[in-house]
Amino acid sequence: MKKKQVSYAIIVSVVLSFVIAVFHTIHASELTPLAQIAEGMERQNVSIDKWTLHAKQNMSLTEKEFYQKVQRLKSEYRQYNWVLAQEDQIVKAIGTYTDKKNHTSFKLQLVTTLKKHNLTSYLLYEQMSLETPISWNDTYEQFERQALGIFQEKVVIFTCLNGHLDDNMDIVLQKKANQLLNEFQARSVEHVVEPSFVSISAYTDEWKESIMTSEHKMNLQIALRSAGMGGKHIVTVGTPIVTTEY
Repeated sequence: MKKKQVSYAIIVSVVLSFVIAVFHTIHASELTPLAQIAEGMERQNVSIDKWTLHAKQNMSLTEKEFYQKVQRLKSEYRQYNWVLAQEDQIVKAIGTYTDKKNHTSFKLQLVTTLKKHNLTSYLLYEQMSLETPISWNDTYEQFERQALGIFQEKVVIFTCLNGHLDDNMDIVLQKKANQLLNEFQARSVEHVVEPSFVSISAYTDEWKESIMTSEHKMNLQIALRSAGMGGKHIVTVGTPIVTTEY
């Protein structure tokens, strides 16, 4: 009788473990990269201080085409404040807008070189906030729609979250970095480990987008920096790569 009870308990335990694993897999598949990173950081007791989404489109514009596109952007995005800036042969048209209700800032930036040969231009769209949105998923999906409207094609979205760990916590940077790595079921492809700094480039099957390092595909970057005794431990997580300072 006891053997049957033990066997029954083992079967129930295995089934529950399977159900929980399936639930987590389904839940993760319904989340955007922004939501997944935010939830993963929060599970690791990281307080989120800032989040950034940005997308970029490369193009080739003559000087005339550049100024024509600037006028179109100004006409379409009248709520933005626009300035033109030139340094050497690089010209930038920068538009900024702040949604005070949602504490979110937006930036559109068109950049070009005024060289006769090897013309390089790009359009950058960025959204940033120091506040936690009502819905991480909705925020990301809205950015996707806005980016599609701006670029008229699907582009890679760079997602980055900055946060910190409680300075009272006894933190081993590399151990915490590995714990964050496990949150996203990722494997390290490159890493830098120093006494007060750890950076890991990794790859996870959670997300389709990726970029190539010198030898490997990657779509996740995790960085932790210690500010020393009494200071905060700074945590930065991004996909497919961190594009802010860390």
